[in-house]
Amino acid sequence: MKIARAKIENFRQIETLDLDFTDSLGRVRDVSLIVGPNTSGKTTILDALAVSIGLGTELSFGRPDFVISPRTIVRRGVLESRVTCWVRFSREEIEATREIIQHAEDNLTIPDNEEVQMTWVYPDPNKRSRFGFTYYDPSRSWPLFKGRVKVARLLSSRRVDWSWFQRVGGVFTFDQQRTGMGRTIPREIWNIISGAVTNEEPDDPNRRTADPRAILLSLAVQSKFEPAPGVIQADQFKLIKERYDQVCAPHKLLGVVRDDLGELDLHFTDGVHEYYYDGLSSGEKMLLLFLIRMVSEHVHQSVVLVDEVELHQHPIWQSRLLHALPRIGINNQIIATTHSPYLRDLVAREAIINLGEIAETGEEAER
Repeated sequence: MKIARAKIENFRQIETLDLDFTDSLGRVRDVSLIVGPNTSGKTTILDALAVSIGLGTELSFGRPDFVISPRTIVRRGVLESRVTCWVRFSREEIEATREIIQHAEDNLTIPDNEEVQMTWVYPDPNKRSRFGFTYYDPSRSWPLFKGRVKVARLLSSRRVDWSWFQRVGGVFTFDQQRTGMGRTIPREIWNIISGAVTNEEPDDPNRRTADPRAILLSLAVQSKFEPAPGVIQADQFKLIKERYDQVCAPHKLLGVVRDDLGELDLHFTDGVHEYYYDGLSSGEKMLLLFLIRMVSEHVHQSVVLVDEVELHQHPIWQSRLLHALPRIGINNQIIATTHSPYLRDLVAREAIINLGEIAETGEEAER
């Protein structure tokens, strides 16, 4: 799933804005940068793209503090907002969606359309949904957006495994705090990393956490065990470690050790000194938040919206992260905002959506 073009109308302060995410040959770019100063509408664009496509996927899509209401969305003086996206699907994703629908035993027909025009209108002109209404062209193409949610619902039935997330996509938003991450840690893993024994039910809310340290520790422990026979699942801790080492070199994530109190902790080095998770810089923590969510949520074939991609990063790390982004996951489309003139100058001119001049020094992130 990728966005080729979009048109935003009367969404917050935007009256009309046309966006093109394709290159000179008409192919969707792997990375597009939305560049502009504060209040230029960068975050607004990401919100518009997220809600218009995300609602069609039936999955979580926006930043945690994104609110859908006429007061927060509809431009003052008009009656409705409208966002139109031209969304492309590969032949492989169409076939994967067709297969997953068969596994789900749903009576849905998956069309062969490689491009779908979807238009989200808010408020709903039919007054049936508080989330607005979406039109699809062709009208029967809406099941193409349901592949990922079908996989999520079928996992517990064991009709599919985690590898299916490599074949169907969704929409993922990374806000400026990189929030929105959450994971329920298996009971036996929780007992190991917490040093306590618990026998709560599998859905115990106490083991649902957004703490990156706890999630990383759980992934590290799980990486020590082979998957069950017939189950295909990548070593997520290894993937995070490789990407962290690549972007943050000479810093490295060494693994997991017991600290002076005998508790498990994450072990890092800067090439000279060694330190634990609490010794990470803000730039390292921000990168790990991004990597953990990308890897643990199996973000593939998806539209990835990143607000202020350069946050807390040294220019060298900014460059490495920008080049690593398309390789974190399979066949993702990255649409990112930035204040950074340095990043702006690293990408091809056609990959930049310019909303106005930015200063040659850093500016505070917009809200």
